[in-house]
Amino acid sequence: MKLSRALFVLPTLFTLTSVFLGLLSLVSSATGQFGLAALAILFAALFDMLDGKVARLTRTQSEFGIQIDSLADVVSFGVAPATLVYLALLKDKVLLGSVDVGLLVVFAFLAAGAIRLARYNVDANRKPASVKQFTGLPIPMAAGFMAGLIFGLDKHLATLPTALIVVFMVLLTFLMVSTVKYRKKVNIRSADSRFLLLMLGILMVATAFVSPRMVCFSFFAYYVTAGLAESTLRKLLHSSTKARREESRKRKAGAP
Repeated sequence: MKLSRALFVLPTLFTLTSVFLGLLSLVSSATGQFGLAALAILFAALFDMLDGKVARLTRTQSEFGIQIDSLADVVSFGVAPATLVYLALLKDKVLLGSVDVGLLVVFAFLAAGAIRLARYNVDANRKPASVKQFTGLPIPMAAGFMAGLIFGLDKHLATLPTALIVVFMVLLTFLMVSTVKYRKKVNIRSADSRFLLLMLGILMVATAFVSPRMVCFSFFAYYVTAGLAESTLRKLLHSSTKARREESRKRKAGAP
């Protein structure tokens, strides 16, 4: 009995570690330690990935685990990255009269992340756990994208164009609440998965040679763009197949 209770608590400890790292990121952002704040978010993403794996390995998945994980994600991958991006890159840089547009941009990111998590929880109750794709960009990946960028350019943040940061944030915000499909698991037996992993490996190795601090950013950027490209290509192929079938149907209908 004691062992089963300990196993039940184990995934929660990983989740709470992610929350602590989110808090560390917030405190670091407030004191101007943006590199440390970004690194804390990246480690939070690692622990967020591990808590689910630990829960599956110990067979302690539960409704409680789903809910606390979502609450943790709002802090570590919603509030923390929004605060980091605002203080490090957007504060007082995008003003429209007396309106701080930068604050609105990061709020939209945070709101989209919260909506994304709520939708995921609803879907988790409706659909089987074996679903192989996420609908919309997972919030840890969106947070990791910006944290990886800030960590990689820690001493050169001033070189980033403000307009580019706004574009990134708007894109990530849109992707989180979109219907774009992202892979949940990678099946190494399939040729397309092996190809994607090969491309990711090449990208990360090449990045490591050029700028080791940008390796994390290359990983998250690849996930974001690869999922978007896959989903777009899938829709194009579906439209093309549908059009061919419609054309074939019309030909058969018009045949004597």
